[in-house]
Amino acid sequence: MQATIATRKPVDELTASDLEAFPVWEFAMDEEEVEEQDETWVKPVPTSEVPADGFSLSVAAVLKLANGRVYPGVVFCDTHAGLDIAAVALLTTGGRVLFSKNDSPSEIRRSLKRLGLGRQHVFPLDFCTRVPLARTGILERGTFNSSHA
Repeated sequence: MQATIATRKPVDELTASDLEAFPVWEFAMDEEEVEEQDETWVKPVPTSEVPADGFSLSVAAVLKLANGRVYPGVVFCDTHAGLDIAAVALLTTGGRVLFSKNDSPSEIRRSLKRLGLGRQHVFPLDFCTRVPLARTGILERGTFNSSHA
């Protein structure tokens, strides 16, 4: 089903098509009292830019692994002081594969195993947001590395 401005879902269920329809999502903290929703649920932000003062945003991105493979994905970030990325998720045909800056070595190994790749084939991981940052007006490009990668 196509995402609409009324769509609400757990953050770990965001799909590439959700992010095509709405490239920026935020936690629906003001809706936690809604039955069946909890603190993990997100809602689309009706914007064509990444807000300048965003907190816990999920932003559509293109993720390129060290081996050159490209995936649709999500960067999880705050934007109060630039783009502060806490984690990235690759949206694969087998589901979401999450890498966080603070992953333990065993968590990284589990995620690498899901991809069927070694560390050297994944990291460093390059990203490019699919919409510009409101603060700069340009797409944000950078590199993501887990602290244990």
